Amino acid sequence: TPYDALVPSGTPVRLDVEVERFLGPFIDPSRTGVSVSAEGATALTGADGFARLDLGIRPDGQHRWTVSGAGRRAPVLVRVLPHESPVFITDIDETIAGSTPFGFIVKPVGWVQPLPGAAAALHEIARRFPLLYLTARDHRYTDKTKRWLALKGFPEAPVFLRKRTRFTTLRARHHKIQRLAELKRDFPAIAWGVGDKAGDVEAYASAGIRPILFARRRPPEIPDSVPCLSDWGSILKLVLV
Repeated sequence: TPYDALVPSGTPVRLDVEVERFLGPFIDPSRTGVSVSAEGATALTGADGFARLDLGIRPDGQHRWTVSGAGRRAPVLVRVLPHESPVFITDIDETIAGSTPFGFIVKPVGWVQPLPGAAAALHEIARRFPLLYLTARDHRYTDKTKRWLALKGFPEAPVFLRKRTRFTTLRARHHKIQRLAELKRDFPAIAWGVGDKAGDVEAYASAGIRPILFARRRPPEIPDSVPCLSDWGSILKLVLV
């Protein structure tokens, strides 16, 4: 699993790659000493199964590379952006995809339908804001998630899944709080974050990011200051004002 990344302009790209041995669902011990490579860089995995590839400073834009290791090849997407970029972040399950996390796991990719208007709205939003998909899905569903986004016509953007955590070790909201804290250090002007759970609102707010709750009804714990919207047309109007 190579992990997609957002990298500030002028900062060296350091690509994290995890190598595991698959023994069964969520039984995948780390593999040590495996050589992985991309774009002329090579590194060995450590005791935790991670290797870091140093790819140097790259120009602004989207970079699509292929990582090789352990007899396999996998794509990775890295976007290099100015430090002050107003990134737009969205959750996936029950926000742009009409499925729960479990539903996505058990269904074939083509069976999971996008929510109405989500893909078109994100294409419009992407004309003004750099996009990032943030989900609490396990990292082993990286390839399936990316194939679904492409199949359903969503704009290409880095996808951040769980990293070094599992659903059994860390709740979804705390996973997102951790990833957003890392992002906010590199991109302090993140513009918006969309999600369907109160925990998403908490995670975005904890990083000082304006949250949008995608829901039909406002939960009692969500303050009136947080937009609560039930369709992507309304989200589009709000963020493109």
